[in-house]
Amino acid sequence: MYTKKPTIPENVIERAYKGKCTKEDALLLLEGNPFELFELANDLRAIAAGDTVSYVVNRNIYITNKCVGNCGFCAYRTEKGYILSIEEILKKAGDARKAGAVEVCVQGGYTPEADMEFYLEVIESLKAEYPDLCLHALSPMEVNYAAETSGMSVEEALRRLKKSGLDSLTGTSAEILSDRVRKIICPSKISTQQWIDTVTAAHKAGISTNATIMYGHVETLSLIHISEPTRLLS
Repeated sequence: MYTKKPTIPENVIERAYKGKCTKEDALLLLEGNPFELFELANDLRAIAAGDTVSYVVNRNIYITNKCVGNCGFCAYRTEKGYILSIEEILKKAGDARKAGAVEVCVQGGYTPEADMEFYLEVIESLKAEYPDLCLHALSPMEVNYAAETSGMSVEEALRRLKKSGLDSLTGTSAEILSDRVRKIICPSKISTQQWIDTVTAAHKAGISTNATIMYGHVETLSLIHISEPTRLLS
């Protein structure tokens, strides 16, 4: 049965319209009447973008489904799976280009068989064959794992990825950036601080990033809005 949530305070809504929300305001918005929040979000969208909608024609290319991780929510990984060859990856990218794609998202699991040298070869090959395709690839987790496997620092790995042609880093493996939550749902993934440090290093290397959020499990509302990643990616 639906229980009506409290009305969002007017001063909180006013600050939201002015772009001056505090962390406390954000929590009040999440805890308040959802329909008021939806209306506010729609108004802010209209102010920012009007009725203009944009999109990117993209294809996901999953290099491998082999993964040594133990994330409780994943139905994709397997310890006995596949790893695409460079030729197979190029073919998938070519098919995407013919279909009108302007970007490919390249990622997979993390496995010792896919080290940083392998990823560098993938990026270099894709950029050489399809220089006009935006290469949106790898997650902070994959970069950390592959860098460690190859015996190099995350910073060096990102610099080499940028030189090889990586345009942007994916925001996956963020889930909820709370170590309490991460220890429950994805204990083998990098910590919150490692994720933030990797994204910061990517920015310093000239690589743009985004961030994903996965909610509806063991997180609390207060953990959905996290100020540091929001500030970092703004």
